[in-house]
Amino acid sequence: MGFGAMALRALAVLTSLRTVQPLPTDCSNVVFERPLKPLTDPMQHNGQAIRDVCFWESATRHVMVIGDWGGVQYTEEMPIMPADHRSHLFPKRARHFVRGVDDYAQHRVAVAMLNLSMYEPPDYVLNVGDNFYWGGVNSTCNDNAFLTGFSWNQWGPIFEQMYRGGGLDGKQWLGVLGNHDYGGFKFNSGWHETIFYTWAGHHSTGRWFTPAQFYQVKVRYLDFSIDYYFVDTNVNNAWNFNASDPKDGHNICSESHNSQGPVSQDACHSWFESLWEVQKRWLDDRLKLSKADWQIVVSHFPPEYNADFWTEIGTRYGIDLIISGHRHYQKLLLPGETTKTAPAFPFATIISGGGGGITSDRMPELKGDDDAYGFFDLFLSRSSIRVRAFSHTGRLRRSADVTPVQAKTAESEFATYRI
Repeated sequence: MGFGAMALRALAVLTSLRTVQPLPTDCSNVVFERPLKPLTDPMQHNGQAIRDVCFWESATRHVMVIGDWGGVQYTEEMPIMPADHRSHLFPKRARHFVRGVDDYAQHRVAVAMLNLSMYEPPDYVLNVGDNFYWGGVNSTCNDNAFLTGFSWNQWGPIFEQMYRGGGLDGKQWLGVLGNHDYGGFKFNSGWHETIFYTWAGHHSTGRWFTPAQFYQVKVRYLDFSIDYYFVDTNVNNAWNFNASDPKDGHNICSESHNSQGPVSQDACHSWFESLWEVQKRWLDDRLKLSKADWQIVVSHFPPEYNADFWTEIGTRYGIDLIISGHRHYQKLLLPGETTKTAPAFPFATIISGGGGGITSDRMPELKGDDDAYGFFDLFLSRSSIRVRAFSHTGRLRRSADVTPVQAKTAESEFATYRI
C-alpha cells in the first residue's frame, strides 16, 4: 500500500472516529449556555463557571477579538461616528482628523471583520469592552431593562446591525465591561443593561454573552482545551474623586459628573476596590485548578495596569495570553517584549482598543497601513495560537505564534480563598 493510500485510509478512520465520538455529558455543544436569568441583580452570576462548550467537526478554530468599538449616533439621520478623543479636552491626544477613516472607523473595522469571516468564520468573538461611547448604555442604575425595555437605539444600529452577515451571523460575543460601560466619567450609567442584554430574548440575535462582571468558561476542541477567565479591571479608572485633578473628568468616580455612586459617591472607589480584591482571589483559586492546555484572561485594561499582580500570578500559573483593550490602537506583545508603558511579561498580550468606537491615539491612513483601528484573529491549536492583527481595511499588520507558558508550582499567597 502506497503512502497516498495509507494516508487516505488513516484519514477515513480518523473521520469515522470523530463522527461517532459522543459529546461529554457536561458539554453544551457549540453554544455558550446562559445561566439562569437574573431578575434584578446584575452581580448574581459573578464568579460563575459557565457550562463547558465543545467545538468538534464544525469548528474553524478561529476566534475574533475586538474592543472599544461602539460609536455614537447623535441623531437618527447621522451615521454612527467615533467619539472624538482629539478635542481640546484631551490636549495630549490632539492630532489631525483623517476624513474617510476617523469618521467611519467602526464601519471600516466591521466590514474588515465581515470580509475575513467569509473565508475564515470565527467560532466566537471575544469582546474586551467599551461597547458604547461616551457613557455606556443610555439608561441609569435605577432602570431595569427587563421592565422598561432595552436601549434599542444603541443595541440595534451600533451592535446588531453593524456586525452581521457572512461568518459573523449567529456567532456569540463573549465579553467584559470597560470603564465607559460604567459611564466613563460617571457611575450612574446603566451598566447592568450590558449584562442583562445577555437575556434580551427574541428582540435580539442572541449573540451577546456577558452574564456577569467576571466569570469563567472552558472551551473544548478535539485535541485541546482553553480556560477563559473574563475579569473586570475597571478599578483602574475608579479613583477617589477630586474635581481639581485634571483626570477627574475621565474617572468613573469623578466629583465633576456624579450625583451618586454604588451607594454614595464616597463609596465608589471602595466598591471597585472590593470587586477587584474578590477577583484576585477568585483568579488564584480557579487558575490553580485548571487542567486546560491554555489559560487566557480577557480584560478591558492591559496588564501594565496592576503589572506586579499580573506578573506574579501569570508566572505562578502559566497564564498564556491576556487579551485587552482600553488603549485606542492595536498592539501585540510577545513574552518579554516591552513598550514605554508596559514591562516585559511572561505571557503574550493583545491590546485591541482600535475597534472604532472612539478616535484612535494613532494616526490612521486611508489604505489601512496602520495600527490605529482594527481587530485580531486567533487560530487555535494544541501547540500554538497564531495571532494575526488586521487593520481597518483588512490589511495584515502582524502575524506571530504564541506558545504555552510553563507554570510554576509554588503555593500562592491567596491559596486559602474560596468563592
